[in-house]
Amino acid sequence: MVNKLRFVFVGVFVAAVAAFCPVFEKGLLIQEAVAQPAVPQVPTPPPYPTLGVRTGVYNDGQAALWDLNITDHFHYFGPPQRVRGYKPEQPIKFSHVIHVQQNRMECQYCHWSVAKAGYAAIPEVETCMGCHKLINGKDEAGKAEIQKIKDYYEKGQPIPWVKVHVVPDYLKFNHKRHVKAGVSCQECHGQVPEMDVVERVSSMKMGWCISCHRERGASIDCLVCHGHK
Repeated sequence: MVNKLRFVFVGVFVAAVAAFCPVFEKGLLIQEAVAQPAVPQVPTPPPYPTLGVRTGVYNDGQAALWDLNITDHFHYFGPPQRVRGYKPEQPIKFSHVIHVQQNRMECQYCHWSVAKAGYAAIPEVETCMGCHKLINGKDEAGKAEIQKIKDYYEKGQPIPWVKVHVVPDYLKFNHKRHVKAGVSCQECHGQVPEMDVVERVSSMKMGWCISCHRERGASIDCLVCHGHK
């Protein structure tokens, strides 16, 4: 008799637990859903357009109809720094594709003085370290280049970037004036966001500049470009 009572008691207990567990589990799920609100989904930005590095360059970079790249005298008589397509090797393999296209960095975060001064600032090593104290790269090649930045920073040395858009010493060029006049970066420098290595998209001859000044109604007086700095 006692064994039968034990058997009945165990059966009733098991049935009660089986009936209670779904309710208990449901209650936990409800509490968890209330305690953890849904995280909003960040929209994926649209893919960066591929236009070609020379798209948007004023007059296709030519000073005149006969100013073709194959006949450019800088190819044959120098200096080579003035030739279209000049892209020197830099001390650090900096890619605008990674920084602008993939990470969507704003140009003036690094080149902060382009609309404020007569020159376009090349970022100081401290600016680079503002990000790269935390960002160490995704692969071994990237990590090696970022380590070079850290080495310059620890030594207190500026990064010796090689100038790409070289102009004669007798030329006075003011970035701020051109930006405020509505000249876009691409008209002189091309689609830099598509460049893994920055290159020249025009030899920037005098006739090219004068044509643009005439078209926009700007002065072509000699002292505008060749006056005292």
